[in-house]
Amino acid sequence: MATLEQRAADELRAIVEQYAAGEAEVVRAYFEQPHSMDDHVDVLLRQMGREIQTANWLNRAQHMLDELEVTVDRHALADILEQIAEETEHYVLLADLAEWAAGRKLGRDDLRRYEVYARWDPMAPPDKLSNAHLPEANRMLEVGHAMMDEVGYELGNEIGRLSEGGGGGAFIECTRLTGDEFRERLAAAMARIVKDEMHHGPERIDGFARNWIRSEDDLTTAARWLRTFMAQHLRVRNEIWRYSLPPERLAAIDRGEVTPAPTFATALE
Repeated sequence: MATLEQRAADELRAIVEQYAAGEAEVVRAYFEQPHSMDDHVDVLLRQMGREIQTANWLNRAQHMLDELEVTVDRHALADILEQIAEETEHYVLLADLAEWAAGRKLGRDDLRRYEVYARWDPMAPPDKLSNAHLPEANRMLEVGHAMMDEVGYELGNEIGRLSEGGGGGAFIECTRLTGDEFRERLAAAMARIVKDEMHHGPERIDGFARNWIRSEDDLTTAARWLRTFMAQHLRVRNEIWRYSLPPERLAAIDRGEVTPAPTFATALE
């Protein structure tokens, strides 16, 4: 008989994989339709806003540095600094591609038009907790706030981290693109990003189950919030890719009507 820890990891992984498949479908649906280079640039700018927002965590990192070896574990500090560095590198990769696609140097107002926090954070600057261009991203912050109100910031943050990258499905799907120069350049950029994303979310599931699940109630609560969080993350992904899927298809994905997404291992071959 499977242990509670094993069952928790399996259940949480199944939720992540369901929505990873949904996010891969968003990308496929986008590229099944004709799009202008301006559309491609807009998608990149929207994704870049998800990447560069992490650099705002420098204020939290500074606070952690002040408390290092007192109330802050050295591994926790290294973890947040690594994530800031990786996400900023992703922003740079996509910004370079956006300028190539646009055929010109882009200004700050373009490059950071869609910047907004990915998860609610009590230390966040208020102006980073909403973006007038991104109603679904704003809703994501509301969902995160409600989750943390119920379970607390520490557990809520850990559940949120399981959803990072939406399970990686959209990124992995992009690595498979071929057919024109834009698709091939995007595939190359995403191949570099995928190597980081596999560590940000899905690989955390076993550790989460081991460290946070102590009872059936713990599992029920974590699974409920992870599903809620990832359902909204799917809608954010759809917003990034210019609403490629209609609401009724998003609802079907919520019901589990999905085609399994390619795995990280496949993407890295």
